[in-house]
Amino acid sequence: MKIVRTSPRWPAPSQSGMSRRMPGRNREGAGAARDDTLMLRAISGVLRNAQCGELPVFAWTLGLPQHALLEMVERCFPELGALEGLSDMQYAILKAAQPPYFQALVALLMTRRTAGVDEHVATWLAHAIAAACHGERHLWEDLDLGGRDGVSRLLERYFHPLYLANSRNLRWKRFLFAELGAVLGRTDCLPPGCHRCDQHRVCFPESKAQGVSVHDGIDQEEH
Repeated sequence: MKIVRTSPRWPAPSQSGMSRRMPGRNREGAGAARDDTLMLRAISGVLRNAQCGELPVFAWTLGLPQHALLEMVERCFPELGALEGLSDMQYAILKAAQPPYFQALVALLMTRRTAGVDEHVATWLAHAIAAACHGERHLWEDLDLGGRDGVSRLLERYFHPLYLANSRNLRWKRFLFAELGAVLGRTDCLPPGCHRCDQHRVCFPESKAQGVSVHDGIDQEEH
């Protein structure tokens, strides 16, 4: 199912249009001297991976209302031109496929965003990260950031309090769900799809099968 008249080719990270500052950005926040390339790469990567079937179908929407999604695309990727939306019913069907913890994960990210970061940018990025967390590959792959360092730099810039909280250097997807579980008072907030990964036992030893502990740091390749 497509959300546009013709399926857009989401900009690749290397394209020149991906390196720019967002209009209306607050220049006073952390990292104000840098452009928004990393943020644009992450959002574009999630949309592209949703389009390719690497992410659940709901990721097409980023979990945003359709008017907000179209506004985001217009501001972030003006080179795509005007996009035509789905009918309200079609879009509602896509949004209804959101996983149970998706909105809670978005809320977690938003409450720990970097001071001074534009709220629209933080909202778009929180939705993109939460959508990518529901993929079955490494988090950096579904964000199209090239490696773990890309995820770390993204969170450091836009969600700095959350970045600092990962003092044990847990894998980011695992850490985000661990933090979510702590907020919700649940021990079953596990990253979806990880049980099918060949590194599952490295991330989740048998002794921790019933939950995710933020105290079990693993300094290996990122999920």
